[in-house]
Amino acid sequence: MTMRKKIFSIFIALVIVLAAWVPAFAESEVPDVTAKAVLVMDLTTGDILYENNADERMYPASITKILTGILVIENVSLGATLTADDEVAVVEPTALRMKTGEKINAKDALYCMLVASCNDLAELFAKHVSGSVQEFAKLMNQKAEEIGCTSSHFTNPHGLHDDDHYTTARDLAKIVSYCMKNDLFREIVKLPEYTITRGQGANKPGSVETVRSTNWLLYNTTTTIYVGPDKTTPKYEGCIGIKTGYTEEAGGCLVAAAERNGTTIVSIVLGSNGASRGTYERAVDSIKMLNWGFENFRTVSFKKLGEEAGTLKVKGGEFNKVKAVLGSSIAVTLRNGENDSDITTRLELDESVKAPVERGTRCGTLDIYVGGELRGSYDIVTASAVKNGGPLSAFGIEDRDAKKIFLALEVFVALVVLAVLACLAYSKIQSERRKIRKR
Repeated sequence: MTMRKKIFSIFIALVIVLAAWVPAFAESEVPDVTAKAVLVMDLTTGDILYENNADERMYPASITKILTGILVIENVSLGATLTADDEVAVVEPTALRMKTGEKINAKDALYCMLVASCNDLAELFAKHVSGSVQEFAKLMNQKAEEIGCTSSHFTNPHGLHDDDHYTTARDLAKIVSYCMKNDLFREIVKLPEYTITRGQGANKPGSVETVRSTNWLLYNTTTTIYVGPDKTTPKYEGCIGIKTGYTEEAGGCLVAAAERNGTTIVSIVLGSNGASRGTYERAVDSIKMLNWGFENFRTVSFKKLGEEAGTLKVKGGEFNKVKAVLGSSIAVTLRNGENDSDITTRLELDESVKAPVERGTRCGTLDIYVGGELRGSYDIVTASAVKNGGPLSAFGIEDRDAKKIFLALEVFVALVVLAVLACLAYSKIQSERRKIRKR
């Protein structure tokens, strides 16, 4: 074999080996963005699809109102009436510009704060909930910690600049995942606008006012932007929110979410900057990252909450068996080239549980694999509660069966007693008869 043929044969062999080694899927190249910190997430599964500087401390600006909003939903009656004081009336530029003494319904205030990013309403809620901005900030930090944030610190409810007010893209992903599970929050942040009636009273009809969302991806079909070489507008197909932010120190910030064909992608861009002070750039950056997410990933609904996974023995319980079920619904993020048939599972169940057992007690795990790669572990839990059993439960006999056994024993004992009494009575009668015959 000539040297040329040997080299060609080696080349072909290498191509074959590489073809076998390289995964069948290939993600497209991540687009260039102006944002300093970026994170892309599958909202349904919580899987992080891409991150860059996700743990770098960043100023969130009005993205802060995501956390403020969920605290309002959890702590304020939407039928309450709020009254602006002098401090609320002088909060920096805002959509509503509340006046001292002006009243507003809590529901209207919440919608306007999240839709139009009203700084004065954020401060109004802080005082209503906690008495002061400082006390509300403590509540914010407590809530962030409960959610699982590790690199965030909040000093105010609106995000106006403070050097000690910061978060990270990763912490924001945790906050967003938590908030978007709330139906009311999800309903509000997808609205392109909201209409309220202000100044309404006994003798006043009030004035109707409509506020517009600061999130261009929800509605803007008039502004021209360029996403790479493509000329388009900011309105994004399937956009469901959620919140913008801007200060000079923070740059342009946008947490954007969109749904398409059962897949929900969240893009977090912080520190987008350019000629438009970040307003244009944050929209472009978000669209690029959302496009990349939808092009490369999809979500598959795999199993449902409560789906049966097996049966466990119960020791010492009123029942000797209990069903094991999934503790949560399961969805899987698939990359390009991965198919539903690539999903496999491995179930591990405890052999038994000891009474008393509460409903929802963890009793195993279900591991989800895609092409041999572990993608998640999910709890298997007991489907019902099992109380301590009676004396026969130690032998694996259920209380309902024990009752039957005891009832049978009672009947048997009664029959035995009756038989003995009958025998005694008969014996006595025979004895009396013998005496009579002798006499």
